[in-house]
Amino acid sequence: MGCQAKGGWEVSRLDIPSAKLTVVFPEGKLPAIDPADPAFTLVLGDIEIHGRVNPKAARKLAQHKGGAVLQGKLIVEGGKLSLADAGFTWIEPKAEAATEGGGS
Repeated sequence: MGCQAKGGWEVSRLDIPSAKLTVVFPEGKLPAIDPADPAFTLVLGDIEIHGRVNPKAARKLAQHKGGAVLQGKLIVEGGKLSLADAGFTWIEPKAEAATEGGGS
């Protein structure tokens, strides 16, 4: 059974258990997450997404000079969006990346 979309055409509704969320934080714009309580809230308009990383990731985030990519599994818990299995991958600082690649 389809849903009526804006514009008058019908689309299929797909129920999913989760989705992957990826948020890029550029160099110089990393969030501050307290390692003693590494819970955080992402705010997208009026929507809040609650998540948590491990304390080690929060400590590394505080000292990292490059950018970072936050990834996790977007799920619904108790009627609210949550980011499960959240973690960071690290983007090397621009100056270091250029030096390692042989550029100036």
